[in-house]
Amino acid sequence: MPTVRLFAGMREKMETREIAIPARDVRGLLDDLALRKAGALASVLFDDPASEARVPHQDLRVLVNGRSTSFLDGLDTALDDDDTVTLMLHGARGYPGG
Repeated sequence: MPTVRLFAGMREKMETREIAIPARDVRGLLDDLALRKAGALASVLFDDPASEARVPHQDLRVLVNGRSTSFLDGLDTALDDDDTVTLMLHGARGYPGG
């Protein structure tokens, strides 16, 4: 099961640095993570959490084994049990949405 490393606001909301999530791809992993803690992360993970399109938030950076999903298959990037997914918020503009 892939390990997810959380940084910044996501770490605070989930009250942990790492969590294991059974997922076959990045999309499934983000959907599962958004449902935990009564959806506390949904607004940080997705631009419009209520939308079925599930577009990642513009400040969210997703890395699989240290490589950005922008250079892989995006949300369709397949995950193996030994993968590490890193989620972090881009801070160049300040706090997400700022």
